Amino acid sequence: MHTLDTHSHKHTKYDLATFSVRTSKRCRTDIGLAVNLVAAIQGVSPEDILTSSRSQAHVALARQLAMYMAHVALGYSLTRTGQLFKRDRTTVSHACGRIEDMRDDANFDSALNSLEAVLNFAATNQSAYAGRSTL
Repeated sequence: MHTLDTHSHKHTKYDLATFSVRTSKRCRTDIGLAVNLVAAIQGVSPEDILTSSRSQAHVALARQLAMYMAHVALGYSLTRTGQLFKRDRTTVSHACGRIEDMRDDANFDSALNSLEAVLNFAATNQSAYAGRSTL
């Protein structure tokens, strides 16, 4: 059975400034939201998700999940998602296929639907809340 981990590992918020200059502000923010959300849920650091090196299985799964979110939930092309994660589009396609296969598990599918909803809400409403005070 596949589940989304909810480990409480300490991690830092991913610094959006490290994306290339050619990446639009909206794109950097969307991908940053996806990476930070997946990192928090999977208990890995955002930096681990975005590293260009191969890594441990749980980090690789978190990266695949973040790429899936970028492609499916946020609508970025396989090529663009690959560029953002410093991977080839075929790697993104493999990641999306792997996550889709895992959706056969009803619990995982339900958790992923919730994750997609949260990401879509955050990406859609980020400009509406920018600059507002939380007090």
